Amino acid sequence: MTRNSWFHYLILFLGILCISWSAIFVKLSDVSGLSSAFYRMFIGFLGVLPIWLLRKKPVTDKKSIRIAVLCGVIFACDIAVWNVSILLTKAAISTLIANLAPVWVGIGAILFLKEKPGKIFWIGTAIALFGVSVIVGIDKIYNSRLNLGHFLAILASLFYAFYLLIMRKGRLHLDTVTFTTISMLASSVVLFFISIFTGTQLSGFSIQSWEALMGLGLISQLGGWLAINYAMAYMPPTIASVSLLSQSVFTALIAIPVLGEKLTKIEIFGALIVLTGIFLVNKKMFKRKVAVQQEYD
Repeated sequence: MTRNSWFHYLILFLGILCISWSAIFVKLSDVSGLSSAFYRMFIGFLGVLPIWLLRKKPVTDKKSIRIAVLCGVIFACDIAVWNVSILLTKAAISTLIANLAPVWVGIGAILFLKEKPGKIFWIGTAIALFGVSVIVGIDKIYNSRLNLGHFLAILASLFYAFYLLIMRKGRLHLDTVTFTTISMLASSVVLFFISIFTGTQLSGFSIQSWEALMGLGLISQLGGWLAINYAMAYMPPTIASVSLLSQSVFTALIAIPVLGEKLTKIEIFGALIVLTGIFLVNKKMFKRKVAVQQEYD
């Protein structure tokens, strides 16, 4: 079957808007990184579970179930490692390093999926990453010395890339809701044991903190990743991984009215560079209808 690629880009865009609120909700929650990571996944799981139960779709493909569980474990590791890296180095530097994910996705697509991203993918990715570095601050990057936090941020980017690559395989025989439910449950279990092992506080929060955590779980995780998981079934992971870089741009824009933060001229310039790189990578997809595999149902 064929579907207009614009529809899937719209779904992906809505998903990116939802996850762009992640950093905002984490900041508003005023709890530790591991606490917010666990409740992000657990509340998201509690939100999707009733939807999955009402659908009553049989789950018989054991291989796809194992892939969904693996994706959940990888995503949990990504969040856990990412939060620790932020504590060990500057958040701005950690953000930039984590955005190396599209590079790993491109390499992984060549090695494991037998896909060959064209030159425009690498050019657009390089431009988008440069734009992110402009937003972060090139001077901060230049003056930063490698430490454990940097290596953990690199590891987080690898986990994120693996998630995007493997997720597409799991979506071949599982519908979006089922895949999301299984992966969120796996992530919640992993993050719960990490939190217990590290002695992370999981209770005694203020009402404002719980409200922010609810937003993190229901809007950023549930709404965002339902949309992204659906869109990823209809487009190459290389395309989606670069598009996800726009999250930093939208987060900065949302922070203006919500957190009272302001964008400098150089940050606005960097955001335009990011969007230019993303447009270059995606422009061929905008111009034509693409053959897609029908979602399992």
